Amino acid sequence: MNKKIAFSLVFLFINALCVMFFIINQFFFPIPIVDPICDEITYWAELIFYTYSIYVYGIVLIIYMFFFVCYAYGYSLTPRYQLTGSIMYVFSLLGFVVFTLTTSFYAFIGLFFNYELTLTTRVLLFLLFLPIVFAFSLLLFLVTLDYVIFLKDLLNARKIWKHHRPAYEIRKEGKMTYIDIETDEFVFTPVPMLIIAKYLHDKDFSVSWFVKGAFNHILSLIIRYLIGWPRARNALFRFMGMRIGKNCHISQNAVPDPLLPELIEFKNGSGCGIGVKLLTHNVMQVKHASFSFGPITVGENARIGAYSIIMPGVSIGKNTIIGSNSVVTKDIPPNSIAHGAPAKVIRTYDDSEREEVEKEY
Repeated sequence: MNKKIAFSLVFLFINALCVMFFIINQFFFPIPIVDPICDEITYWAELIFYTYSIYVYGIVLIIYMFFFVCYAYGYSLTPRYQLTGSIMYVFSLLGFVVFTLTTSFYAFIGLFFNYELTLTTRVLLFLLFLPIVFAFSLLLFLVTLDYVIFLKDLLNARKIWKHHRPAYEIRKEGKMTYIDIETDEFVFTPVPMLIIAKYLHDKDFSVSWFVKGAFNHILSLIIRYLIGWPRARNALFRFMGMRIGKNCHISQNAVPDPLLPELIEFKNGSGCGIGVKLLTHNVMQVKHASFSFGPITVGENARIGAYSIIMPGVSIGKNTIIGSNSVVTKDIPPNSIAHGAPAKVIRTYDDSEREEVEKEY
């Protein structure tokens, strides 16, 4: 069994066990060890939730503001002090999650101990919110575990780059840039990102690219599943670094590359359908690591069909239509219709046929 799943199940089991003991003690019969603990919790709950509740919420608000300042300051530090700034805004982001859980749990317990409500109402509310609390607790645990592993890999990458720097070669072929790392060991993602950061920004060491990639990944998930308004999606994609022109429509579930979104450009009037993946980088491991990246350009009034995949270094011409479920591996000329995996041009048209083509496709 996957270790992460095993830890999650144990964590969930312990949560469920604690809640079960509490319910049995409160509503059925007292448990010798649990009963005095519940009495103490009840005393402090009444004191905190009703006497000092305004102070508790005030403290939580101040802590929220503190995490926000840390996040903004850490993000601004990354160009000069990459590791310090990255750790600051990663942990501040985690702090947001922790305190959101804390305030939710606080309100939940406060409601449960509100004796002005009938016992039936409190039990029903308890059962209603219990799955939400468990789900959020599990989510928090998984996020924490991911960030701990992420920081461990990040520090290992820093050690490799500083003390055991692998030899590498950078070559450019057309729009694509290839970075070959001479090593027999498995190269995890941070190391190629350190090299690409050095190449693009001429820095000796930079982890900010990878950390921003992790942040962009979270942001892209939010955009995919929670943001329904097209203009709001475009604004957030621009915040990630994508270049999006006027009157562009990027449908829900579109997935831009989180590591290098600034290499993606949608020109005026272009758009893509649901579930389109825009990949600007690729990592391969054979005898040595090979990391490649290249820009993606979607020309004016071009359209990409649903669930298509656009590979690095691809330019889609003006007024071009890409059929659904296509894999575009090379440039598609203007005024074309392409489809397939890999995508091939099946028809070209001129401006006089444009209206007819738009009706047909």
